Amino acid sequence: MLRFKVFENGAPVKSVELDSAYLVGADRVPMRAGLEFVDGEIRCDAKIRGAAALSILWPVEGVGRIMLETTRLLERRRPYILNVELARGRLMQISLKREDWGLYDYPDGRETYEQIDVARDMLIDAMTAPDEATASRRGDAAIAASAKVGEAVSAFHADIFFKRRQAGNQFVKRPLGCRLELSRSSKAYLGALAGAFDFISVPFSWPVLEPQEGKYQPEVHDSWLKVLQRLHMPVRGSSLLSFEPRAVPDWLRAISKNYDQLRDAVAKHIKYVLKRFGGYVRSWEMVNGIHARNVFGLSFEQITELTRMSAILAKQMVPRSPALVGIVLPWGEYYARDARTIPPYLYAEMVVQSGVNFDAFGLEMRFGVADRAGGEGLATRHYVRDLMQISAMLDRFGSLGKPIHITAAGIPSSGETSQTGSWHGPWSEEIQAEWIRSFYAIALSKPFVETVTWQGMADPEGGAEVGGLLRADLTPKPAYEAMASLRQRLHPAVAKDTTLSE
Repeated sequence: MLRFKVFENGAPVKSVELDSAYLVGADRVPMRAGLEFVDGEIRCDAKIRGAAALSILWPVEGVGRIMLETTRLLERRRPYILNVELARGRLMQISLKREDWGLYDYPDGRETYEQIDVARDMLIDAMTAPDEATASRRGDAAIAASAKVGEAVSAFHADIFFKRRQAGNQFVKRPLGCRLELSRSSKAYLGALAGAFDFISVPFSWPVLEPQEGKYQPEVHDSWLKVLQRLHMPVRGSSLLSFEPRAVPDWLRAISKNYDQLRDAVAKHIKYVLKRFGGYVRSWEMVNGIHARNVFGLSFEQITELTRMSAILAKQMVPRSPALVGIVLPWGEYYARDARTIPPYLYAEMVVQSGVNFDAFGLEMRFGVADRAGGEGLATRHYVRDLMQISAMLDRFGSLGKPIHITAAGIPSSGETSQTGSWHGPWSEEIQAEWIRSFYAIALSKPFVETVTWQGMADPEGGAEVGGLLRADLTPKPAYEAMASLRQRLHPAVAKDTTLSE
């Protein structure tokens, strides 16, 4: 059993929130384990023995409340000090990514290199402290120093390679997209889309298109696609096949126990959508997150078959449109709690190695929110990761040899932070804009990342979700200006016009 003592300001804590915590084993696959806080310790009883790391939402001075991870550790009689092990884990990641990125001899990076050395010395001081309380305080200082310099290293690396990519004219023609809210249609909304984005991601939700079996309602999509065509806005079709509760029509649940019937219904739905709308849509996200959101409890083989079938239908019916396979929750924390799911990287490897004919991966990168589960089970929490972790995860999926399209990026501009974390302070409109500048610089510095799509243009009226670039009344947030400025940087010939005319 792995055991961790936990301290706050040098004193043992009396309680620890473990809702976010999980173990990570070999090949970075989350592990199922029983976690509890007893007598000042986090005790981790893994179902499979062997070295494991603990991942947990942790407050970091100057950075926020983010997910941090220890190195993989073996069980021992004496408990580890979590404050020290989290610092060790972060510095290990910095060391590995610095070597991977070759960041040793850049003159402009000298100050950052020195900060890494300082953080490493702070960790050594924590590991050699005379007592546990002192070790924990020094560990906290090392965590803060290493987290800050980790973000600095990531930003430094991104700046170098973003400029190289720009100088070499290596960006795709239309890299910036936004997900469409079908319920919006005002001139101000359309003007905002055209003022900051190169293409629009249109959700083809099954319950919207076929609320009753065999009775299709395509009018909303027909209308929107014609509007976007008049605006000369290219369209990506998204979420064509998703098994999260709100993406599944009620009538489909009645036949879900018969897999053959379910598969036939999926095929019929995909054929209808591609035939009806294929002429308007440039690319398709054929499946979205079926590795993680598995409301039908399908097996690994069934999920694989549906992924392959979706890709085959795309290549048959719209052969000139790139087909994407969508990955959600790329850190895979859901797998530690639900054995019916598939770890995201394992699913991605399987899709590549089994010969599925697709063109790219779509990767969701959303943080600081909790998706409602449609009345079924707990909400899905998108825990906050910092820039170092984001950059490293993009590299991991990029190593599979397929282009990456970030199909939903975003953080909120307000809201509470206790459940999902925070970045650089409580959520605010200013922090949202800062995050956009930092995240997009990192994402677009990667040679394998082709497009980035924001999660939604406007906040809903009277809703709790506040992740849009516009407020509910369609006035722009600072994040909208940040996005429009980024587009201007990528397309200098595009006139800068962020006016939202009525």
